[in-house]
Amino acid sequence: MKKGWHLTVVVMAMAFLIGFNIVGIMPVLSMIADKYPDRSTGTVQLLQTIHYALLIVGSLSVGFLSSRFSEKKVVLAGTLIIGVPGILPFFVENFTLLFACRILIGLGFGIVSPMITAVITKFSVPEKRAGYMGLNVVAMGISGMAGNLIGGMLAKNGLRYFYLIYLLVAVCAVLIILYLPDTAPTAGQAKSVAGSYKPIVFALSTMTLLHAVFITAYSTNISLFISAHLTSDPGASGIAIAINALCAMILGMFFSKVLNFLKRASLPSAALMAALGFGAILLIPGMPGILICSGLCGMSLSCFSAAGAYMVSVSVAQEDVAGASGIYNVFNSIGGLIAPFILGGAATAMGSNTPDHQFTAAFVGMLALGLGISAFIFSRPMPE
Repeated sequence: MKKGWHLTVVVMAMAFLIGFNIVGIMPVLSMIADKYPDRSTGTVQLLQTIHYALLIVGSLSVGFLSSRFSEKKVVLAGTLIIGVPGILPFFVENFTLLFACRILIGLGFGIVSPMITAVITKFSVPEKRAGYMGLNVVAMGISGMAGNLIGGMLAKNGLRYFYLIYLLVAVCAVLIILYLPDTAPTAGQAKSVAGSYKPIVFALSTMTLLHAVFITAYSTNISLFISAHLTSDPGASGIAIAINALCAMILGMFFSKVLNFLKRASLPSAALMAALGFGAILLIPGMPGILICSGLCGMSLSCFSAAGAYMVSVSVAQEDVAGASGIYNVFNSIGGLIAPFILGGAATAMGSNTPDHQFTAAFVGMLALGLGISAFIFSRPMPE
């Protein structure tokens, strides 16, 4: 890459795209539930996570695609698949179409997400890698703030206007076209998922799967929780989710220092942050508990995402980073996809499938995950 700031722009543009994966339709879940009262709560919540179905397919294809096409071509293809299904519901208000678009958009996210790690690894020196991983999280935080605040404001004019936030995808595409070099592919031969990568890749992938299951409780329930306990104004949900994104961004800004300080303890610390957040929303009434939960869950997602991606990148050869990151992303996607079923089942076992019960299940799960990861990583050598 000709200039260092070119990589900064590219990483921020790609991460901004992935921020839309986190935003999803969180600020308007309650509005969708009101607009389509014939749809169950579980079906409406599934809109936030159903895209993981094709996200898995996209991530599995990254190793193959990056071995045959340049990073630029692969990333732009993913960007197009994010933008078109993202904005289409603005033009046609139909639950079935919305559901289909939410599925299709996952393919684009599945392609772009692991390519961030591959681009950082290819175009930066190892000692700068952690900094770019943190920058990735910062840009995702900016995207989350912009998507939720702007989306929440747009939604006040009507549900369909929320989808206009996907016009920002075009801006990201232009930046990628201008500043990401169209170099020859360097991923070599695509490896199969079964046993071709080091066991540590699958261990880290299993950790992110479990983290994704429990952290998803926040994104699928916060809007419904606020609507049930405080207000139905989508602006309130937008503020809470913006705090979530802001805290994620702040941690990302200092991620290289956080990683240098916590080292292998970064992953369990991230899980325990979320456990503390879920505990806060259950024990502290009103907006204070909601904001504490939002902030800690944002920091948890930021720290876990950056630390996990960094550890994958230093665990395999450069030509295998795209494929290994794809596997890591697949496991993360599976966690997001099955989260509503696991959390819903756990909540139902407590008496009813409510946001309160799902937050309780997430608290117990995150606490157990944090302790489990601690026991695992401190009992064996790990990349640092």
